Amino acid sequence: MKRLGLPLVLMLVAGCTAVKTGVAPEAVPARSAPAAEVAPFAKSADVAPAVAQPPQLVKTAHVSLQVTDAATTSQQAITWARQAGGELLGLEDSGVSGEMRRLRLEFQVPADQLDAVLGQFTGLGTLESRQISAEDVSSQLVDLGARLRNLRKSEELLLKIMERSGSVGDVLKVTQELNQVREQIEQLDAQRVNLQNRVRYARLHLHLIAPLVAAPAPGLGKRLGETWQQATTSLGNVTVGLINALLWLFVFSPYLVIPGFIIFWWLRRRSAPVVPAPPQPPQPSEPA
Repeated sequence: MKRLGLPLVLMLVAGCTAVKTGVAPEAVPARSAPAAEVAPFAKSADVAPAVAQPPQLVKTAHVSLQVTDAATTSQQAITWARQAGGELLGLEDSGVSGEMRRLRLEFQVPADQLDAVLGQFTGLGTLESRQISAEDVSSQLVDLGARLRNLRKSEELLLKIMERSGSVGDVLKVTQELNQVREQIEQLDAQRVNLQNRVRYARLHLHLIAPLVAAPAPGLGKRLGETWQQATTSLGNVTVGLINALLWLFVFSPYLVIPGFIIFWWLRRRSAPVVPAPPQPPQPSEPA
């Protein structure tokens, strides 16, 4: 038996449904109704006009501020974002670069609270720049919804076909088609949920710039205290160094004493004065 394709399965189920729900010939009225009776029925059968839906916007905001204290300002911004129902998604501390300290924060806040949170953040310092952008994803959500509805109808029809199939081969083929349809449903449903969350929550990027303030010069007492501390520290280091040197000399003294004694003995021997031999008395000469 050839593999059952999804279009063929849908045609078979649609045909069976049409046969069951068809209207019998004798149920058709013999004469047409008067125009006065048909008009109200036609008006009630008209399709209601589609209700205009508000645009589904994905909002993103960027704010750059110059502040006096980046750490304190960032904590205040985090507190305000959480009070508005948002959360901190990321923080990047670039540290000190030149004469500036830069801090970048990324927030997720409810879209309906974005303007209020932006107003609070703007008051934290001097505004350097602000940018707000929005992307309309209404058509994407409508397309995903239509595709999901069609796939779910296909799933229902495949389940009905599976109930009617008698052979094991037919059941396996329909099961394979059903698994593919369900996989597509899960993927599209995840995309739709992700898109809806992006519409529900806006992204807010906050860039804080804190110029470094030069510290005031220390007073005379503080400078004298620092000098005294440096002098005592240096004295302690020198003392420890001398004690360490003496310990090294003591440990290696056997290797120094013996060669030193030999050198001392040799030098003393060379420097000792030479005592001249006493003169010999003259020998008496023998008589001739």
